[in-house]
Amino acid sequence: MLKPSVELREEPGVLVAEFWDCLRMDPKPVVDLRIQYSQVSASSGLKNLIIDLNGVEFSGSASLSGFLALSRTVKQTGGRMVFCNVDINVKEVFQVSKLDAMFVFSEDKDSARKILGLEAA
Repeated sequence: MLKPSVELREEPGVLVAEFWDCLRMDPKPVVDLRIQYSQVSASSGLKNLIIDLNGVEFSGSASLSGFLALSRTVKQTGGRMVFCNVDINVKEVFQVSKLDAMFVFSEDKDSARKILGLEAA
C-alpha cells in the first residue's frame, strides 16, 4: 500500500518540495509540508518554495485549501511559492476552483527557479 508523503529539501537559494506516492493528492502531505516549511525556513533562512507536483495526477479541494494556507505561511515569511510539473488534470482543479490566479505555475523546476530570480540548477 502506498504511503503518501512529502520531502522538503534545501537547494541553492530555495526550498523544494516533492510528493511521493501521491498519485492522488491527499490533504495530509500538504499539511505536513506547511509544518516542514515553517521549521526548515526558520532554521535555514530560505523563504522561497518550489512545489514539484511531478507524478500527482489528481488533487481534491481539501488539498487546495492546504495549499492556500501554505501560501499564506510563505508570504508571511517574505517568500514566494511556485508550482511546477503540474498535470493538466490538477491544473484544471485549480481553474475550476478559481484558485489558479492565486498561485504561480511553471513548466519545470528550472523555469520555477527563473521566476524566483535564481539560476537554473
